[in-house]
Amino acid sequence: MLDFIYCIGWIATVLLAAYLLLYIIKIFIHLDALPAISLDSMPVVKPVPIPTKNQKTKLQKLVASIFEVRKWVLTENWYYELSDGSKIVIPKGFEFDGASIPRLLWAVLSPTGLLLIPGLVHDYAYMYAQLWQVSSNGVVEPYGQDKSRKDWDKLFRSMGQEINGFSFVNYISWFALWLGGWLVWRGHRKANKTPTKPVL
Repeated sequence: MLDFIYCIGWIATVLLAAYLLLYIIKIFIHLDALPAISLDSMPVVKPVPIPTKNQKTKLQKLVASIFEVRKWVLTENWYYELSDGSKIVIPKGFEFDGASIPRLLWAVLSPTGLLLIPGLVHDYAYMYAQLWQVSSNGVVEPYGQDKSRKDWDKLFRSMGQEINGFSFVNYISWFALWLGGWLVWRGHRKANKTPTKPVL
C-alpha cells in the first residue's frame, strides 16, 4: 500500500513539475496564432449554478462542491458546419457539461477549454443519438440517426482536430471515450429522451 501512495505522489509531482515548466515556457514565447473558429461562431452559453447552498448538511455541501460539475446552457441556437458539409444546429436551452474530464486533470485540460465545442456536439449526440441538420432550403431535420456511439466518438475527435488541431489531446480524449463512454451512452439509451426540434 505504501508503494502505491509513493507512486501516486511521484506521478502528482511529475505532473506538477511539467505544468510549471510549460507555464514558464508560456511566459517567454508568443502565442499569436489565430483561432480556427471566430468569436461570432462560438456558442453563447450561461453557467448553471452548482447546488451547494440548499444542501441539508455541511457534508452534502462539501460533496456537492467537490463532485458536482459546472453545467452550461445554450442561450440561443448554435450552428456549426461539419466536415461532410452538413450544417447542424444545437437548440437553445440545451444543457451540457463540456468535455467530461476528471477533475484532477482540470489544471492541465479544462472541460470548457480546447474541447468545449466538440464536447457540446458530442453531449447532444450522446443524449439523443442524433443531431439536427438545417437543409439548404432551411428545413430542420434529424441528422445521424443511423450512427453508433463509435461514430459520435469519431466525430468528437475529428471536430477537435478541426477546431484546436492538438492531436495529442484529441486522441487521449477519444481514447477515454472509447474506455468509458459506453456507460453514459447506455444510460441515455435507457432514458430514451425525445429531442426538441429547434425553432429557427
